[in-house]
Amino acid sequence: MEDERITVIFSWHERELIMDLDIPLNITANELIIGLNEGLKLGMDTRELPKCYLKTENPIAFIRGNKLLKD
Repeated sequence: MEDERITVIFSWHERELIMDLDIPLNITANELIIGLNEGLKLGMDTRELPKCYLKTENPIAFIRGNKLLKD
């Protein structure tokens, strides 16, 4: 099976950080949140994952939970 991926522009305004990320679509939102938090040192408290989310623009959405990104 082909590895489905998406390229996104990650923007963190507080640190004036903008970068392109290549993300696999077969991971959950929680896995993405944990990976970004650890990799980019975002400082999110992931001990309570149900309270963690990422906000998207175009389309506007909140990404969180155990749902696969491709869904």
